[in-house]
Amino acid sequence: MQTYILKKSDRKGKRFILVMPDNKHSHHFGAFPFDKGTYIDHKNDKIKKAWIARHKNDKNYNNKHSGIYYSRHLLWGDNTSLKKNIEDLEKKDNIKITTKI
Repeated sequence: MQTYILKKSDRKGKRFILVMPDNKHSHHFGAFPFDKGTYIDHKNDKIKKAWIARHKNDKNYNNKHSGIYYSRHLLWGDNTSLKKNIEDLEKKDNIKITTKI
């Protein structure tokens, strides 16, 4: 089982970075600052549905090696809790995510 590290991004305009040490790369994701926030911020189902509709056809929407994949599952996941979305993604992808936020 691989362990990933989730922490605040140091890249301008990005909210988080997910570091994948075994793969020797990382993914910055989540727009920052953000106008309306994400599902974990505003908990608004209508805005979530609009975000999904807007991004579901993006090139790497289902690619585990892309930032939008982690935005989709962690920031716009099934739950309004980042912690719960992390747990769900860990089960889905058989990974461990350590947070350093």
